[in-house]
Amino acid sequence: MNVFAPRAALLAAGILAATVIASADPISLGQKAKLEGIIIARGGETMTVKTDQGNVVAVLTANTDVSARKGRIGLIRKDAAATALMSGLKVGVEGVGDDKGRLIATKVRFLTGDLETARAIEAGLAETEAKVAANQEGIEANRQAIGGLQDEQARLGQRIGKLGDYDVTVEAAVYFEVGSAAISQEGAHDLAEIAAWAKDVQGYMIGVEGYADASGAASINQKLSLDRSQAVVNWLAQNGGVPFFRMLAPGAMSTAQPAASNETAAGRAQNRRVVVRVLVNRGIAGS
Repeated sequence: MNVFAPRAALLAAGILAATVIASADPISLGQKAKLEGIIIARGGETMTVKTDQGNVVAVLTANTDVSARKGRIGLIRKDAAATALMSGLKVGVEGVGDDKGRLIATKVRFLTGDLETARAIEAGLAETEAKVAANQEGIEANRQAIGGLQDEQARLGQRIGKLGDYDVTVEAAVYFEVGSAAISQEGAHDLAEIAAWAKDVQGYMIGVEGYADASGAASINQKLSLDRSQAVVNWLAQNGGVPFFRMLAPGAMSTAQPAASNETAAGRAQNRRVVVRVLVNRGIAGS
C-alpha cells in the first residue's frame, strides 16, 4: 500500500415538541427541531447547514435516517445515501439539541433534483479551478482573463462552500484484476489499515475514486470504475467499521488521470485502481 502523510449528554428529560428553527441561536438541550437549508461544509460526523436565519451545525450518527424524498439517487446505493450529503445540497433536517447547541440529526431528507444541482455546481467549480490553473501558466496578456475566472470561482465558492477545502492525511491505492471489481486479499488488508488509521483522525472523511485501464470500451470502463469505488465504500462500511456518513459519494473516473502508461501490462495494472483518501475539512477542524 502506498500511504502518504503530507499533509451525549444527548437526550435529557423534558424533551420539547418539534419546532421549526426560527433563529440561528443555539438549540437547547433536548429541544426537538426541524430546519431546511444548504450544506456549506462537511467534516467528520458534522455538517454545517446554512438556513435563512443563520448557520446550524447538525451531527450525524449511525442512527441518522438519510434518504432521498423523490426519485432514485442514481449512482449511489439507497443504503449509502449519507454519502450524498455534499456541499451545495439543499436538505431538510430533523433532530434533537445537544449540550453544545448543535442538532443531533435523526432524519435528513433531500430531493434527487437538488442532488443533481449540487453535483453540477461542484463540477462547474472544479472546471473553473482548472481554467484558472491553466491560465496562470500563460503570459502576461492573460492576466485579465485569469482575474475574471478567479472572480467567478470566488462567487461559486461563496455559494456552495469550500468544496475542495480538505487536507489529505492519508492517501492509498487499492488495485484490481482485469474486468473485476472484486477486492483482493491484499486490497482488504490495505483497506483495513486505512480504516484503522482514519479512526485516529479527528473529524475525518473518506473520499474514494475508482479508475480503469484503457483496454475496454468507454462505457465498460465507466461502469467498472464506479463498481470498484462502490465496492471499496461497501467494504469500508461492512468490514472496516466506517459509517456511510463519513464517506463522500464514490467517484467514477474511468480512464482519467492514469497512474502509468496504458501501453504496457504493468502500466495498465497500476491504472486498475481505487484511490482512497482520508480527509479533514480544515474549516471545521479549525473551528
